[in-house]
Amino acid sequence: MAKCEMCGKDQMRASKLSFRSSQMTKRTLTHKKANVQKVTIIENGSPIKKNLCTKCLKNKDIKRA
Repeated sequence: MAKCEMCGKDQMRASKLSFRSSQMTKRTLTHKKANVQKVTIIENGSPIKKNLCTKCLKNKDIKRA
């Protein structure tokens, strides 16, 4: 399972609600995965491959190779 190596973002939990007419009938627990991508960045002057989420990729401090 992919995990962001900068911020540690991982799988998140969410509830899915089922409705029949106007009444809620069920609530099930689902999992949503973070948008993690494998990119090459420059760290300490050398290129390194890391798994980063898209929020960390938008950070201006990260230099892509």
